[in-house]
Parts: sequence; structure tokens; C-alpha cells
Amino acid sequence: MRQIILYCLSPIFLVSLILSCQQETIIQHPSPLKLPKPDSSITLFFCGDVMLHAPQIKGAYAPQDKNYYFLPCFQHMVPAWLDADFSIANLETTLGNDQFSGYPRFRAPWQIAKALRQAGVNTLVLANNHCCDQGKKGIHQTLHYLDSLKIQHTGISKDTLNRPLYLKKNNFKIALLNYTYGTNGLPIPREYHVPLLDTNRILKDIQQCRKDQATHLIAFVHWGNEYEHKPNPYQRELGKWLHSHGVNIIIGSHPHVVQPIKPFLQGNDTTGIIVYSLGNFISNQSFPGTDGGICVKITLNQTQNNKTRYKIQTLKCYTYKPYENGIRRYYVIPESAPDSIVRGFHRKQRDRFFNHTDSILQQ
Repeated sequence: MRQIILYCLSPIFLVSLILSCQQETIIQHPSPLKLPKPDSSITLFFCGDVMLHAPQIKGAYAPQDKNYYFLPCFQHMVPAWLDADFSIANLETTLGNDQFSGYPRFRAPWQIAKALRQAGVNTLVLANNHCCDQGKKGIHQTLHYLDSLKIQHTGISKDTLNRPLYLKKNNFKIALLNYTYGTNGLPIPREYHVPLLDTNRILKDIQQCRKDQATHLIAFVHWGNEYEHKPNPYQRELGKWLHSHGVNIIIGSHPHVVQPIKPFLQGNDTTGIIVYSLGNFISNQSFPGTDGGICVKITLNQTQNNKTRYKIQTLKCYTYKPYENGIRRYYVIPESAPDSIVRGFHRKQRDRFFNHTDSILQQ
């Protein structure tokens, strides 16, 4: 697992801590001992695009009981997901219970969400270019199944208000906002709101987060050019704008390939992080670079002097597609998994993807 630790510590705080320890050694009479409280922390684990093409739906089907089983797809990701407070993924399909379809108008069995929840994903973002693929019925059923499975979500709401989803732990109240560049020209049903990349609207949302006393802001943004490993000028400019208006973490999706990660710096302090594109988490795409993606684990530590330390870890993931009993199966294989899981020529493809992804992240 690739790891970057970015510390924001005050030299004055360190000096005062040393002096206080020295003074403790010469106290001869009983006195109350005020030890500093341990740092408050929260861990967020971000995954890329969860896509369900027609062959994936077929691969999960069990004819003996006419059901769909997606849990095996994610079995190797369980330890990473359960190690985080919030595991977050981009659900790039609508959900239903019949008449399933892949590209270009996605409609997947609701059991994919059930499997994600069982494996450890507890948060989904929904604002992407495929969220209106099945119109009002598709959105209604998607929200119904997510609510039934107790999966918290953001990116589509039942009114015109874009209500932030708050991720709370310890002293953290993190606002998760979600936006998309569009919906492939499909109309957004009147009864629902899909937040688009409109800076005026985003600014109002940020102001609302401040009124709600959010400690940090995250924007999960569907943007960029498909299959390009470098962020385009619009991504770079909008990323800067978001951070300048108070967004601490920016997570990108839509290109279906990995793009670089960059910290925002102010002097020696890290004030935020931008991940331009996580790439695919699971799909049946075959364009170069689409056979996997990265997950990003970000741990925020709040220090005694009210600064935030960001610890960033990246986990490369490959979509393994072997034929088993004449049927193509799909497994997300993290780089930490044993080599023996991936067999034959797939191992070379996995290694090629991991090496190429390393070269992108090293930029």
C-alpha cells in the first residue's frame, strides 16, 4: 500500500510539550496531572466507479435459485473496507429488480448494493452521468433499495435542495458533497434534484455547510475526459476554486482511468488533497487503463493546536476476469492480495496495470 504522511505540526506546540514534561520531573507534591487528550481521528476510504455491464450481470446470476450474487466480487476488499470509518464508492448505475441492462443505459440488480453493504461499503455517491439512465422509475428504485439496505447516500435528493451528507465521528463533522458535469443529455425528473457543476450552486452549498458547523468539506466530483490520465484545464481550475472556497478534499471520477493525486500546500502545512480520478473500481471495460483503479484511504487527525494532519494511502486494485465453468467472473483484486489468486496471462495484465498506475501516481 502506497503511503504518504503529511504533518501539520506547530514548533511552538512541540517546545511547550517538552517544557511541560521537564517541569513534571521536579514536582515534589501531589497535584492533578493534566495529560493531553489523544488526537481525534477519522478514516475515509474512497473507491472509484462501480459499473455493471451486461456480462457482469450474467456472471453473477445463479440459475438454480434465479438470484444474483455479487459478494464474491468484493471478497478480497473486505479487510480494507472494515478498517475504515466510512467506505465510499461511486455507484454508476441505477438499481432495479428486472429488465436489467448495461451500457449505454445502466440498470443493475439491486443485489450489487446488498453485496457492497455486506462487504463493508456504507456510503455511496450517486451524481454521475448515468444516474438518470432509467428516468424517474430508475431513480426511485435506486433510492428505495439503498434506503432499505441502510446505505447512506448523496448526489440525488427528492427535492430541489442539495442537502450535504454529514459523516460524523469524534469532533469531526465532515460534509460530503457530490456533483456531476451532466446526465448524458437525459432530463432530470422534476421530483428529483441532481447537483450539477455550477459554481454558484456549489458556493451556496458550501455556505450552508458552514452554517451547519461542518469541520471539513469533501467534494466528490464527476468530471474530466474519459480515458485520459492527465486532468484537463477545467479540472485543475475548478479544483483550485473548490479549495479556495474551503473544500478540503476533492475526489474525482468519470475518466475511468487513474489520474494523479496532489496535496494543497500553504507553507509547510497541508491544507487539503485532490485526487483527480480514482479510475474504475469494477467494470467490464477493456480500454487501456480501465481494468482497475485506485482506492484512497485518508486519515484525518485533529491535533491539540486545532490543525489537521492528513495521512494518505493508495491501494491499487485490478479487475480480474477469469472464465470459470464457461462463465466469466469478476473479482476486485487489491495489490495486497496473494499472487496466487490471479492466474495465467491475467497476472501479466495485472502487473502491467499496477506498474502503469505507479508511473501516474509518481507524477
